[in-house]
Amino acid sequence: MNSISRRHFLTTASATALLLSLEPLIARPNNQRTLFIIELAGGNDTLNTFIPYHDRNYQQLRPSLAINDGIPVSDQVAFHPALKDWKPLLDQGQMAIIQNVGYPNFSLSHFRAKDIWQSATPQGSADSGWLGRYLESTKAEGMDAIFLGEEYPLALMGKHARYLQLSPRLSVQASGKLGQAIQMMYNAPQTNPLAEKVRQSVLANQKAIANLTQDWKGRNNFSNYPQNRTGQQMALVSRIIAARPAVIYLTIGGWDTHANQARRHQLLLEQLSSSVSALYRDLQSRGLDKQVLTLIQTEFGRRPAQNGSGGTDHGTAGSIVAIGGNVKGGFYGGQPALDSLVNGNLPMQVDFRAVYGEVISKWLKGNPQTVLEQVFPPIGFITG
Repeated sequence: MNSISRRHFLTTASATALLLSLEPLIARPNNQRTLFIIELAGGNDTLNTFIPYHDRNYQQLRPSLAINDGIPVSDQVAFHPALKDWKPLLDQGQMAIIQNVGYPNFSLSHFRAKDIWQSATPQGSADSGWLGRYLESTKAEGMDAIFLGEEYPLALMGKHARYLQLSPRLSVQASGKLGQAIQMMYNAPQTNPLAEKVRQSVLANQKAIANLTQDWKGRNNFSNYPQNRTGQQMALVSRIIAARPAVIYLTIGGWDTHANQARRHQLLLEQLSSSVSALYRDLQSRGLDKQVLTLIQTEFGRRPAQNGSGGTDHGTAGSIVAIGGNVKGGFYGGQPALDSLVNGNLPMQVDFRAVYGEVISKWLKGNPQTVLEQVFPPIGFITG
């Protein structure tokens, strides 16, 4: 473990425990806004998520994969049936769907596409993320942004800083003989100062996660969250929002649907829809829905034509979903141009950096040019 990763590990583990244990003591303004990013890793099939149900090309391109029982939400778009819990958010004007989002010269590589979306740098390589650069421009502290997951995202890497990570893998797994032996080792004080700091940090993070688990079980509103992994993640997000960080970043995997897509995609959308809806019902009951903007994005869409394995391959333009009390609900970016495909893929209508720019300027009240190095035309999905 090099000096940078050691320092990051120690800061992450101890500061996360501190944030969650001292949450009531953190003096943050009541109007502090939180940006909650959900990354659907793998490439969500947005054509089967927001269905152009009147477009004959859709049925022709997907003879066995097209969704025929969608929920019409406009004269052009139907929700996948698994998104029934999202319709009230759209009806209330708290959900905006920006379609045909992408960037010039698409990459169909997961790794490269993720880097582009997270850095907001389509050309060349980048060593910092768009949120990391924004946070550094505000002189944010380590507790102002939290990542929930295992693989720390480029999006939250500043040029000189990283922010908190909450991961069960930072805790000691005490099951089995090996786990018990490792637990005993961490329970024994170390004479080496660095080893002792690591030991204390791991135990502090383990205690924080245990406290969170107990907190979930003891909260009345936890029963209102779906009893699945995504539901538990949203319950955790609700708990963290009470500490009013500027940014929360969550990655949900499993969206790379090359084969047997229909059932798998339905389950993923059901869990996402029900869990996010539960979070917003919780926030509304606490009067916090106008303090949180949720952005749901994916590194690329899927090809419009189904493949021979009952799935879809890596595509280009996709959709971004924005949810919150300060969202101007509806559809943006136009309809997918299924009659004008470029090399079998959807042409881009909206540069994803225009979405980021509006989030920075209207929600985070920052300067988009400082973060993105250029200004993009506003879309108009955030009211202020």
